[in-house]
Amino acid sequence: MKKTQLQFAAVALAALALAPASAQEIREGLRRPRAAATNEQASVGLQQVTVDADQMEYFQEQHVIVGRGHVVIERGHERLLADFVKVHTDTEIAEARGNITLDREGAVWRGEELTYNFRTHQGDFGAFVAFYDPFFVRADESKRVSTNEFVLHNATLTTCDGDEPQFKMRAGEARIVDGATLKAYNAVPYLFGIPFFWLPYWQRSLDPELVTFYLVPGYSSRMGAFALTGYGYRLGDGLRGITHVDVRSQRGVGLGQDFIWKDTAPAKKYEGILRGYWMDDKDPFYHEDSEVREGTTKNQRYRLHLRHSQTLSDRDALMGEANYLSDPYVIEDFFDNEFRNQVQPENRLSVMHRGDAFSAGLLANVRLNDFYENINRMPEANFEVNQLKLGNTPLYYESQNSAGFLQHVYPKATDTNSTAPANYDAFRMDTVQTIYYPTRNFDFLNIIPRVRYEGTVYSKTYMPQITTNLTVVSTPVITAKGTNTVLTTTNTITTTLHDSGAGMRHLPQFGIESSFKAFRVLDDAPTGIGRDVGLRHVAEPYVNYTFQPEPNLRPGELPQFDAVDALDMQHDIQLGMRNKLQTKRRGYVHNLVDADVYTYYRFEQPPGQTNDFSDVYTLTRLRPVDWLMLDFDAAFNPYTSEFDFFNTQLALLDEDESRIALEHRYTKDNNNLLSAELMLFPHDRWSFRVYGRYDLENSQLQEHSYLVQHKNDCLGIGVGLRRLDNDTMFWVQLWLTAFPQMAADLGR
Repeated sequence: MKKTQLQFAAVALAALALAPASAQEIREGLRRPRAAATNEQASVGLQQVTVDADQMEYFQEQHVIVGRGHVVIERGHERLLADFVKVHTDTEIAEARGNITLDREGAVWRGEELTYNFRTHQGDFGAFVAFYDPFFVRADESKRVSTNEFVLHNATLTTCDGDEPQFKMRAGEARIVDGATLKAYNAVPYLFGIPFFWLPYWQRSLDPELVTFYLVPGYSSRMGAFALTGYGYRLGDGLRGITHVDVRSQRGVGLGQDFIWKDTAPAKKYEGILRGYWMDDKDPFYHEDSEVREGTTKNQRYRLHLRHSQTLSDRDALMGEANYLSDPYVIEDFFDNEFRNQVQPENRLSVMHRGDAFSAGLLANVRLNDFYENINRMPEANFEVNQLKLGNTPLYYESQNSAGFLQHVYPKATDTNSTAPANYDAFRMDTVQTIYYPTRNFDFLNIIPRVRYEGTVYSKTYMPQITTNLTVVSTPVITAKGTNTVLTTTNTITTTLHDSGAGMRHLPQFGIESSFKAFRVLDDAPTGIGRDVGLRHVAEPYVNYTFQPEPNLRPGELPQFDAVDALDMQHDIQLGMRNKLQTKRRGYVHNLVDADVYTYYRFEQPPGQTNDFSDVYTLTRLRPVDWLMLDFDAAFNPYTSEFDFFNTQLALLDEDESRIALEHRYTKDNNNLLSAELMLFPHDRWSFRVYGRYDLENSQLQEHSYLVQHKNDCLGIGVGLRRLDNDTMFWVQLWLTAFPQMAADLGR
């Protein structure tokens, strides 16, 4: 039989019972050409429904419409497909069987049986599979109990397709509310068919951005066998939580809880995190510096971390961070990535306002743990005027100002035989006022004289007092004639600082800066490097003269908090040359080479300096092709013919973000380190990473690590090995490939 089609409204199911038609009339209507049937729509109510089937019959006495073969029912954003549909026009109940698919506003449900009441929007879906990209929801039985809620029995949630998913969450009973939230009772997660946890109640947002799960088992010589786990869940709009359960055989069980909030609306953009972590460490002294740790570290170890940033308006912002720790080593032991980025976590709160020509802010910084050294700012206000033109004059003006109560606090002494340095504090108000007079001479030469004044008020200053103590020492000396006594006089010079009250340091400055640019077009033709066209050399010599006389208060007479307090006399000239080799790449000017070389000639040597010239500094960036990056910066001492520091970075990059990177960092009398990284195919099914750091000074391999990852359509599996100092670590990490952000590393 030809495929037939009938169109009617949702409430037309009841309307057919009120105004029945003969079977002959229906059959004649079903035999109409498809185009004619499509264009004719019976309308009762607001929502129109289209029914399409290979065969369709209407039984008037039973008030039943039956569709067989490729049945399609469409109503608004709903679309139902089945092999067989039976609709009761008097009760508005539809029964469907065979290959059922219900697509409702993007959520796809599949099953074999369906009973649905269009009047009450309730139904019994039987066994089904629902798809909320990227989630598959399966259930043995299901019922729709209201317009926005389904009840599922023996439900399974997974991102893996197929009958035997590698990872799944099973629950005896679950409810889906508003098509966005799944609530499960007696939930058990399975990995490769093995249950590994139990949750009496579990709630999951079906929003893929709010999902987090990872499992990292492994072994470490410091931690023993371990398993690091994290599971995330939605708590509300813009709020989610992550629970961590970490087991380490040699150290114990660690428990962590994170709360993460975020709102990206421009008018109230904010984001933040509250993290707590605790563990009863069975062996906190298993470390090469165990003797040092014994004074500060105990078995009960914890950290509490809070970070929040918020846009208050289009001109105002707030940022805050707080860290409270059980000991100074808890971050190093359990949060390695954080420790590498910041050895000492900070506690600060800042409020900033940006005006048209100025910016203002308030900064508070307070130490919460007494085993750290810190500069407390309680608080410090700042106000800056951006460089602006003074009316119709050729002068430009800028200003920086700050005021606050500062305190230098030292770590508390842990050894009863030692004494920590004394803390000190002061109120400080600093202002810097600068006027520039930029000029352009001979159409090429820039000359910019400047006048600068910095005044700093201190509530405390110091008066150094030098005391000389004469000590006579009697030393016996054995000679051929017997024992004689030799008297030796020793001078002991002691410098002490005495509080001399408040004071104001005056620091005037005069300077002049000059520069010009000269360029020459070397070639207008294509360079042969990709599609680059043309080659130009730009040379920019510059000088910067500074005269800053000796201030009335020297650094030794002031409390030292930061670089402001260390300012002293300065009389020098900076001599520099910047060279660029440029081309046109994709229509824009591109620097193939950007090299800056400069040094300082000192007309007067500041305290601690005896040479006329400073080091020769260089900062060079090479970008000859898109896949090559080479940077280096250095300081060369012309008097010793040695580098005080020399840093080099080389990277070969590929479009798929594969990379080979080399880095060398040298600091005289400090370190001489060479590190290398190889990362291949990070977005493919197989990816590889190798990293190593070698100490050239001591001929020692400090760290090397290896990571291999494989991703299929469901799970990602990574195997890693790392040797750091005296610790060897092996681990396996697993994550759902639907959520690449879930691939957690050991440092979290």
